[in-house]
Amino acid sequence: MSRSNVLVVFVAVAVLAGGFVAVTESSGFMFHRGDGKTPIDWEVAGTIVIVQLPMTPAGPAPGFLIDAFVKGAPGKARFRVLSVGQGVPTDIPECKGPGQYFGSNDMVITFEDQSMLFARMDAAFSSWSCFTGEPAVANMVITGGTGKYESAEGNFQGVFDTPFLGDSGALLAETGTIKGWIER
Repeated sequence: MSRSNVLVVFVAVAVLAGGFVAVTESSGFMFHRGDGKTPIDWEVAGTIVIVQLPMTPAGPAPGFLIDAFVKGAPGKARFRVLSVGQGVPTDIPECKGPGQYFGSNDMVITFEDQSMLFARMDAAFSSWSCFTGEPAVANMVITGGTGKYESAEGNFQGVFDTPFLGDSGALLAETGTIKGWIER
């Protein structure tokens, strides 16, 4: 192939790539420039405190208070989650042993510009925490927000490693990823 043909092919590929940008990940989400979807691709670091919640519709239940920071797309933020366990710990196939399914996850994500996203557990998919060292998984649906995320919708999945630390048995570190999309 001549140098001029190579240059033509290179320019054609560059022009095509400039008009279409896609990001895909294992959950199958795909984003195209200009279609109103913003990808979520965060790295997470934070803490979890295991608590006993006395006031739930079903009575006392195990709970998880989560406080974490995220960086990546669509920007730096901090989130807080109150997760309520569903029933008693049980064997969960993805945990390869005991874990806790979530009955609910209520989440507020606050960005540096004070915009917020609100999310809750996606009832169409299970979410759980493992007691075996396997990753915890949270499947979430965006239910609105404030500022630039007012009326936002979308979905995301968090996959987290949560090692215990200290002597209490109630404090965990949390690292992981959150991937999905925001639609405005």
